[in-house]
Amino acid sequence: MAQRKTGPLSGQTIRRTLHWFWWVTRKKPFAAFMAVFTSVAYTALLNYANTWVMGLIVDRVQAEPVAAAQVWEVFAPYVIALLVVNAVGQTCSKLQDWSVMQLELNGNFHLARLCFDTLSNQSMTFHTSRFGGSLVSQTSRFMGGYVGLVDVVVYSLIPTLASIVCTIVLLWPASPLFVCILFLMLTVYVVVAYTMYQRILPLSAATAAAQNKLSGVLSDAVTNILAVKTCGREDYERQLFDDADREAMTAERVSMNAMMRRGAMTSGLITFIMFVTSIFVVGGNACTT
Repeated sequence: MAQRKTGPLSGQTIRRTLHWFWWVTRKKPFAAFMAVFTSVAYTALLNYANTWVMGLIVDRVQAEPVAAAQVWEVFAPYVIALLVVNAVGQTCSKLQDWSVMQLELNGNFHLARLCFDTLSNQSMTFHTSRFGGSLVSQTSRFMGGYVGLVDVVVYSLIPTLASIVCTIVLLWPASPLFVCILFLMLTVYVVVAYTMYQRILPLSAATAAAQNKLSGVLSDAVTNILAVKTCGREDYERQLFDDADREAMTAERVSMNAMMRRGAMTSGLITFIMFVTSIFVVGGNACTT
């Protein structure tokens, strides 16, 4: 029988991550709903509706001169629309921050209790064979992982998906070909970014393990400093910490280099997408003149 894959991005890992994310998030359903709704509204209003209204104002200004006595009468609807769009958009932005803080506070509270109960129920053998500092560090990282996941979903993933949908809806009537090419380039970008992210995850896991070991060595050395000094083991503990410190630095350097390569690749794809977009803009302008 084939063994089940249990790597950093295996199906089991993803299911566990989604399980804990859903288990904590569903305890605050209203905050979760507001986080999604305000992210979509914020993106649609401030990134698209705001630009559209400003474009209408510029088009009206360039159309023909307006007498001083008619300025307010002509531009009042645009100005009011711009004010409403920005006011509602900024309100959604603040509600988005409020929702995120509610989810993160709730997540830290429940995950801290979960970790404490789990560690308290372990056997004496479990604790004597592990660094106490490493367990504390892993607990902090587990709680911080939920906070980071909420930030990525609310501030990056949902606005990105909303932007894609808005772009397709707005541009499809004017240029279906451009939308298809843009969607194709976006698909290539996602595939490349996902593939490179798969390569980074094992390095990130190794970095986290090295940092946990470093925290454990430091914590145990400080906690048991009286016993260390009594037995004259300062040099041994110093060497142990130095080895853990070097391992953590090496793992972080490898992970950093991989992230830099990933950033260079995605930046190149973004530059190419902007180049293709500029060609369509110039070509569309040439066709209309």
